[in-house]
Amino acid sequence: MFGGLIDVPLKQVAKFALISGAGLVLDLVIYSILLTCSLRAGYANLISAATAVTFVYFVSTRKVFAYNGKFLIHLFVVYVIYQAAAVTVASWAVDTLVRISVLPIVAKILILPITFLANYVFMRFLTNDRVGRKNPNVKEISAAFDASSNKVLF
Repeated sequence: MFGGLIDVPLKQVAKFALISGAGLVLDLVIYSILLTCSLRAGYANLISAATAVTFVYFVSTRKVFAYNGKFLIHLFVVYVIYQAAAVTVASWAVDTLVRISVLPIVAKILILPITFLANYVFMRFLTNDRVGRKNPNVKEISAAFDASSNKVLF
């Protein structure tokens, strides 16, 4: 089912970890600022994480997954939909942990291993066919419109 997604190149994971780390710093700075403004932890996480994952997408598609083509809006839309769901779940988890007396920053840190793994796997899946590593076990998850031939490619 996961085909080439299981064969994880360590160099690629390390690059993704560095970029995700920079995104995490951005995330934590925004999160901390919003908490000091008395925003509830779940909402603060929603805003800070959305900012960070957008940064990670744009940097990692080129630097980690070696995509050098034109910007493909449909890939970004699929990523945004995935992240909307993922950030909502993560924000709920943070808010729930805070409600049971876990410090907000500790709650945010506790969810990081799960969100890192999920984000890496999804980005690899999303960019897999775009970088020349065809995976016959994974179907395209969105249609690409080819304007030159007026066909929708799946």
